[in-house]
Amino acid sequence: MDFIDKDIMNYVVNNSEDEPEILKELAIETYQKILQPRMLSGHPQGRILSFLSKIIKPKRILEIGTYTGYGTICLAEGLANNGKIITIDKNEEIIDFQNKYFEKSGYRDKIIQLHGEALDLIKTLDEKFDIVFLDAD
Repeated sequence: MDFIDKDIMNYVVNNSEDEPEILKELAIETYQKILQPRMLSGHPQGRILSFLSKIIKPKRILEIGTYTGYGTICLAEGLANNGKIITIDKNEEIIDFQNKYFEKSGYRDKIIQLHGEALDLIKTLDEKFDIVFLDAD
């Protein structure tokens, strides 16, 4: 995040909740193995997503743009007990990577993955969402 002043970013990181170990591991592996790792939500944004989700306690979340699943896991942290997150991504090449971390996170049973063009898939959903996170083109 070179576009944010270093002092501001240090303040944000120092005054945010610590990044969970699973997300640290996911971030490291994303930077090691996945193209365009800067697309990762990352610690400050992830903690904001988690915070918002915990406040709202959503039953349904729609996320457009899964990438490696960092934001998905952050949003899942605040889901209501019977809550679900539907996450859509067109890149099928990283499904195994996503699933590895969804399993490790403990939220696998709350995450529904859809793969394909979001504009087409959204038309098939008969859901009302408490949160929609648009993180894709």
